[in-house]
Amino acid sequence: LKKQPFFDPRQLAKHVFGASKVAATASTAKLELLKRLGADWSIDYTKENVEEIQEKFDVVYDTVGQAEQGLKVVKEGGKVVSISKPAVGAIFYGLSSSGITLEKLEPYLENGKVKAVIDPKGLFPFANTMEAFAYLETSRATGLSFIPFHE
Repeated sequence: LKKQPFFDPRQLAKHVFGASKVAATASTAKLELLKRLGADWSIDYTKENVEEIQEKFDVVYDTVGQAEQGLKVVKEGGKVVSISKPAVGAIFYGLSSSGITLEKLEPYLENGKVKAVIDPKGLFPFANTMEAFAYLETSRATGLSFIPFHE
């Protein structure tokens, strides 16, 4: 399990939770990555207004602080999950990783159905911690970036 540091939500939705269709948004440059990670429908948010999409979704997973948009495209009775700031008027539940949850994911990691996604900048030395956080705040990261605490 320690070999796989980041779990991509598209892979988890499809291979672990059994989603039949996965849609995802990204800029033009990252659309191919979305397809490789299992998205059936890749939406270029630089060319399409996500709020105008006619399709409604059972679950919307927000990683960039756009949960309000998710509320406009989720089905009635659906869920908007955000790992960013809370949506206005949302009921917010906290989640945390536990060893048991991670152990359940281990078979998917070992058989390759779920793979790590590491940003090309990847590893930031501890001395560059502020640079790492500034980079993550740009929303340009593709995957996970690391800051080792023991060098």
